[in-house]
Amino acid sequence: MSFNEDFDEELEPVKSKTPSSKTPSTGKKLTLYFMSTIGPGEKKEKLTVNDANHVSDIKQTLGNLFGLDPDEFHLSSGGVTMDENNQLKDYNVNDGDDILLIPASTAGQDKHRFF
Repeated sequence: MSFNEDFDEELEPVKSKTPSSKTPSTGKKLTLYFMSTIGPGEKKEKLTVNDANHVSDIKQTLGNLFGLDPDEFHLSSGGVTMDENNQLKDYNVNDGDDILLIPASTAGQDKHRFF
């Protein structure tokens, strides 16, 4: 077979690497600054996210970015700890805002206090 011969083989279309369920079709894109004080030194990363994303999906991405287990930290904005089941837009986050990564061991301690 020579290099110039045609192949009858049909190629499958390229599939997206992002699952469609994780890509919201609504919402607006925000550029946010995520700051981690977990571990040695303070780290800050700029990330563009869709405000329709769930907090749990953003935590997965940040876990990869910062080298952390998503179960070991929470996200906090304006002193409010974000619930993983909520969408980012539920927290009135604006373009350019800072979001803190806080250790799970200190986040929301008062939530489960028994008197």
